[in-house]
Amino acid sequence: MCGDICPVSAIHFENDDCGFAYPRIDEAACIECGLCHSRCPAVAPTTPKGNFENPLCFAFQAKDPEIVNGSSSGGAFSTLAAYVLGKGGLVCGAAYDYEKGGVFHIAVDNGDDLAKLRTSKYVQSDASGIYVCVKKALQEGRLVLFSGCGCHVAAIRAFLNKDYENLILVDIVCHGVPSQMVFDKFLEGLKPSAKVTKVNFREKRDYGWTHTLDLSFSDGSGYFKPKWECGYYKAFLDGIATRLSCGSCPYNRLPRQGDLTFADFWDIQKFDKEFEGNNGVSLILFNNFKHFGLTEVFREGGKAFKPEKLDNERPVNGNIFGSAHTSRSRDRFFSLLKKYPFDEALRRTTGRHFEIGIVGWWYGRNYGSFLTYFALNRFLKEKGYDVLMLSWPYKSKPFPAPVNDYVDKLIEDYYEYSMKRTFDEYPDLNKYCDLFMVGSDQMWNYWDQKGVGYYYFLDFVDDAHPKISYSTSFGHKRYEAPVTTTEIQKVLLKRFNAISVRENDGVDICREKFGLSVTRTIDPVFLVDHSYYEELIAKSPADNQGRKYLFCYILTPTPEKGTILKTIAARLGLELVIALDGQTNVEENRAKLGIEDVRMNLNVSQWLSLIKNADYVITDSFHGVCFSIIFRKQFSCMINQLRGSSRFDTLLGILDLGDRAFTQLEEVLDRGVRRQIDYKGVYDRLAKEIAFSSEWLLNALDTALKGGKGK
Repeated sequence: MCGDICPVSAIHFENDDCGFAYPRIDEAACIECGLCHSRCPAVAPTTPKGNFENPLCFAFQAKDPEIVNGSSSGGAFSTLAAYVLGKGGLVCGAAYDYEKGGVFHIAVDNGDDLAKLRTSKYVQSDASGIYVCVKKALQEGRLVLFSGCGCHVAAIRAFLNKDYENLILVDIVCHGVPSQMVFDKFLEGLKPSAKVTKVNFREKRDYGWTHTLDLSFSDGSGYFKPKWECGYYKAFLDGIATRLSCGSCPYNRLPRQGDLTFADFWDIQKFDKEFEGNNGVSLILFNNFKHFGLTEVFREGGKAFKPEKLDNERPVNGNIFGSAHTSRSRDRFFSLLKKYPFDEALRRTTGRHFEIGIVGWWYGRNYGSFLTYFALNRFLKEKGYDVLMLSWPYKSKPFPAPVNDYVDKLIEDYYEYSMKRTFDEYPDLNKYCDLFMVGSDQMWNYWDQKGVGYYYFLDFVDDAHPKISYSTSFGHKRYEAPVTTTEIQKVLLKRFNAISVRENDGVDICREKFGLSVTRTIDPVFLVDHSYYEELIAKSPADNQGRKYLFCYILTPTPEKGTILKTIAARLGLELVIALDGQTNVEENRAKLGIEDVRMNLNVSQWLSLIKNADYVITDSFHGVCFSIIFRKQFSCMINQLRGSSRFDTLLGILDLGDRAFTQLEEVLDRGVRRQIDYKGVYDRLAKEIAFSSEWLLNALDTALKGGKGK
């Protein structure tokens, strides 16, 4: 509509990655008249004046059996269209154009062409040009019947911006629309080299009044399936392939957009025995009194035309009253459709089959753990991989209820994740993933393995499935596991296709303890652009912008640290802002630190925000250091030998930032805040690490998925 209404033709349309058209404005040609925006029914949805909240409902079936058999339901559209054509009018609706290869809104003025508009088309129609055509016919005084989805009818109302007595608007109850690209991919999977020559989504032979797909191809072959055997219908009816906006459509509800509404009258035989055994019955809603005289047209043309209760249709025809459901798997389906044929993309989507299953602490309330897997997930998806995050295995049922805090909310927003399973049930996941990955973070820290057996060594994965470790950490310079444990782990690690670890000490441990030559790679938080973290911050930023402060993120608090941190803040002339480990007892840790004003219950967005906007950062957290570097902060870090220094040594060493680390906080007072970090040099070194690590991971995945061994 906005393209048709533009007086200088400054608007064209481009398809997105899912095949749906979106308007683009040629700024050079635009005269800024504002018509496209002011009339846009998506910007300001309106309810037609005078349309009923409780429309008058009728059941209809045409007299002529051929009309019924050739219609989607009972022939209401054909009956009304024949009347309009008999008056010398124009009928507008959706038709499949086999030369252009798609569905388009067209206008017909003769009975021979009417067949093009009959039956439903479950593909989004291109309505470009139809609005101008309708307006011209109306101004000539011709009777016009315009039919389309609720959005089309809302658009023609907005385009005309006035009421015409010679215009009959009919909205078709809509379940949402797939794109032409989706349908083309489906057709390509059936016949890669043949052109479709006939499409009928509601052919009634063999299966009667239901959804079927009847196709003919240029090579003489055909395809005919009912909805329960047809992949295209599965994707459409399950809301996997529809336009995103269809899931929140403002037009699929009461009051309806049209003067009349047409739909299938499903289950009518349950309330009205007269319609038992019929081959299709139309539901007709009169939404206002403007064209109520058309009841005579339906009485004359109908075998049956009877008032019915609309509420009887609520259980079986929900799109009269509200939007179709958009599947949570929609985005994944379209992503898979870029790399797989239609049937395989659908199988993986509906069968919950993924390329990569990830074991790790992605559900952790620890900021670093969560962000480690957030980054790894985003990186892999950015590179086109299909990722399933594997939920923590439990020893027994019942499973604990979700916490429903900020982590669970972010998980819902960003991840596909597996259902909860017990350890005994975990091997079942072999049916749902092509490859399994462990890492990063301290998955192989011996003290974190107790109680989970060899889960972090992928013992549940069978020999046929590839296994990869990315930047997994042992946490310490030495590996303290008993010899019996190490021997079992050695066997399990030798099954891996490729192994990388996060620290130099990890490379040594793998060589000395397990006889393996492995690669060191950088922590996943560095693999993705910082814009991903800005996106997280935008969800719930901390109230710290515009203030000058020293941010201290402390995992191991002591009274001495509290005293020195206050001194450092005073010396720097900065407000002191402190956050403690979100996983442990914050009240107890605050008492240990001896500072009352501590940030409590921070979510990950607020934590990131506090680092990003700080003037200086002091932390004893590895990921506190990582994000100080990502946001180019001046920082100092305290090394806690009990927690392990290996990860600090490696990261700071490769970036030439070793002088930012201290074992005693007093040293920070003496020299820690004096030297400014030259981030150009740091980022030059970091870029090389990121490039190497990214290449290693992508090569390992590609090789393993193709059945080979990496390094």
